Amino acid sequence: MIYLVPFIVAFLTSALLTPLIRKWALAHKVVAMPGDRKIHTEPVAYLGGVAIFLGFLIPALAFLPTSRRFVSLIVGVTMLVVVGVVDDMKPVNPWIKLGWQVLAACVVLAGGIGIQTITNPFGGVIDLTAGRFAIGPYHVTPIGNLLTVLWIVGLVNVVNFMDGLDGLAAGVSAISAFVLFCLAVGSNVNQPEVAILAIITVGAALGFLPYNFFPAKIFMGDGGAYFLGVVLALLAVYSGGKLATAGLVLGFAIFDGVWAVVRRSLAKRSPFSADRHHIHHLLLDAGLSQRAAVLVLYGVSASFGVLALFGNTQVKAVGFVLLLVTMIIGTFALTRIAARRT
Repeated sequence: MIYLVPFIVAFLTSALLTPLIRKWALAHKVVAMPGDRKIHTEPVAYLGGVAIFLGFLIPALAFLPTSRRFVSLIVGVTMLVVVGVVDDMKPVNPWIKLGWQVLAACVVLAGGIGIQTITNPFGGVIDLTAGRFAIGPYHVTPIGNLLTVLWIVGLVNVVNFMDGLDGLAAGVSAISAFVLFCLAVGSNVNQPEVAILAIITVGAALGFLPYNFFPAKIFMGDGGAYFLGVVLALLAVYSGGKLATAGLVLGFAIFDGVWAVVRRSLAKRSPFSADRHHIHHLLLDAGLSQRAAVLVLYGVSASFGVLALFGNTQVKAVGFVLLLVTMIIGTFALTRIAARRT
């Protein structure tokens, strides 16, 4: 019951608010218009991320104790949701958004949420606190802090890049949060506070998903993608630096995001410029329907999530190699198949 009630509150809050927000967005013409690289053929409401965020915030405030770390998490998350919603209503310069992402990550760091160690696949842990120094009441660990900021900002943009098919980002985020929930309730970690944060994230995402699955009636927009990205990043850090677990379950999306930045940079384009070469677009161009493509990526995420939960450090390392090889071969093969079809 300690986890079921917060999940139900999150699910119902998100599910009940989503149609109301959709109605408001349509009335005020906050919509995604068809055309360009957009797949939908009719205007679709934005701002679904507001419902997901409130589905998280209300049970989080109701069921979790107030602490410095908790307050910093809520403030950092809220900052990015606001930036994302503003961008949904009136486009914001990508570099300005990046600046806000870094600032939100620094707010979280100031609250005491950061990466201090990472597990060494060859045994033991790698200490990231070298060079630690104090500035007033705050302690700065240059290596750990930098890695934390890169992790948060990176995952925010990875989820945003992933939000290209109906239901994809919401579903994969729910799977990822559930894996982190299972990790947090396990005897090795045993962190009830993290488990509650994770399970309400699952509930908030699932409450929104019926309205977002193909054919979508509403999109989460940048507000929702930023929210899910930062929460997943923080859950992985909050739960004892379990970056490997989150990295595996979100592995295909992380690979896709990194490849998108490299691809655009090589073409001398902004890394934030849009294109139709993401893995989910390649699946469509190879002949899969939207639903089939999304379900395939759900399966990939869930499979590596199971591997992350039940495998030891060495198994996870092998999983990363397997994932990398699979994504490289898969991307190449899908590109060739799509080229033949055009």
